[in-house]
Amino acid sequence: MTPRVFPMTLAASLAWLLALLLAFPVLAEEEEKQALAGNLLDSLHQFRLQNFLALNAYYSYSVTPDRERIQEINNAMSRSRRLLERARKQVGDSLSGSSMDELASAFRDFQKQMDTNVADIRESGYPDLRLLSNMAEQAQTLSLLSEKIYQQVASQGRTPTREEVQLAREASITMALMVTRYSARTSSSVSQVFQGADSDRSIDELALRFDELLRQLDLRMNNDGSQDLLARVNSQWEFIRNSYIHYDERNVSFVINRYSLQIIDTMEDLVNRLNNT
Repeated sequence: MTPRVFPMTLAASLAWLLALLLAFPVLAEEEEKQALAGNLLDSLHQFRLQNFLALNAYYSYSVTPDRERIQEINNAMSRSRRLLERARKQVGDSLSGSSMDELASAFRDFQKQMDTNVADIRESGYPDLRLLSNMAEQAQTLSLLSEKIYQQVASQGRTPTREEVQLAREASITMALMVTRYSARTSSSVSQVFQGADSDRSIDELALRFDELLRQLDLRMNNDGSQDLLARVNSQWEFIRNSYIHYDERNVSFVINRYSLQIIDTMEDLVNRLNNT
């Protein structure tokens, strides 16, 4: 019996090894596609974020037209442009080419309008409300489209993303949307000149959503350093939270802007840490 079993066992082992070797290229290719999709998702998230930051810097510039604000706008727009180029290289078969072409076209329109509006303030010293309205429309188109594409990639089975990462990204974007809307209100005589997202939630409702995102993240954090970053966000948030909840009251806008941007930076550090653990 034994002499007959051994050859059969060896033959089965060889067959299993052959099947594994044949499957290896397929598995490797699928892992590469997953990695590309994950990188694409990160680029799209950063692209969305930088567009909000550019618009927020513009609203600050409309109140204080100095070189520092110009540099902030230029830096954010340059990062957006590089992230869009990176995303187009990473897209693979995660998206159709037409989707990225549409996104690139929307960004060019937004960039052109941004240049026009900045030049107008440089010449006149104050923003033209018609140009503000035009840029609000361009910003909303770009925001809605980039959000749609991000969700399309995120929903694919080959793009497994930890829930903590998704929550942290949403928190970062929520804060960017809040501070941009707040800056729009405090810098313009026209309330809500900027919408920027497919959401009717007011600033205070966005603040409550941010509260909930922090709560959910806190339940999922461990002690690898992520908890320390989240604690820093909570501390910063407590300082300005009431200003967002009671956004119609008079507040020191530059302080709110500074702390909001610090929260975004810390949240992005948290996203990076979670992605690398």
